[in-house]
Amino acid sequence: MLKKSYTILIVEDELLIAVLLKEMLTDLNHTVVGIAKNYNTAISILEETENIDLVFLDINLNDSKSGIDIARHIEQNFSIPFIFLSSYSDQKTIEEATNLHPHSYLVKPFTQTDLFVSLSLLKSRKEESKFLIVKDGLISLRIKLSEILWLKSENNYIEIVTIEKKHIIRNSLTRFLEESEAKNLLRVHKSFAINLDHVQLVKGQSVLINNTPIPISRSAKEELFERLNKK
Repeated sequence: MLKKSYTILIVEDELLIAVLLKEMLTDLNHTVVGIAKNYNTAISILEETENIDLVFLDINLNDSKSGIDIARHIEQNFSIPFIFLSSYSDQKTIEEATNLHPHSYLVKPFTQTDLFVSLSLLKSRKEESKFLIVKDGLISLRIKLSEILWLKSENNYIEIVTIEKKHIIRNSLTRFLEESEAKNLLRVHKSFAINLDHVQLVKGQSVLINNTPIPISRSAKEELFERLNKK
């Protein structure tokens, strides 16, 4: 399940635009934790506020440092996506902004529909690039969710089978699926969850993944077919 709402910082020196953007985001069920007019205020909020999911950055601030400078600071110090806002759509500005890998670029004036599209694309990209941190013994590993083939639960442990190898973690399957928020992981049995992207064949009461049969409960079979038909 994808995250339905974001906690957002707005960096915009034009108050009317900042307030309008906040209202649009609130209408879309997101939370704005602050509005910054300049570099120093933006950095202060970023450092003092936990769990910021997204930053809207005006490129041209009435300040000695621009939104580009803030974007560089974010890339160097935080793992937070940002969306550029600008009244300028010339090639030079776009190229400079693109080099910093923003998740989107909105040209003023923008509409609520523009915001909705940008946020929907962000959710999709976050899902595609989502990594999971797991412990394998004393080592913490980053596992790309798209590379998970299936999960097998036994007592208080989960065996995570990926394309490359297997990992054992201490967790319940229910909690793991809730925490991962991965739309392509589906529980098909009390002890198994599968990655729908790797399904080869469904036959009888099992699904074939990487040439390995995984059991399916009768109650999960209908949802499995529904989800596969939507892909």
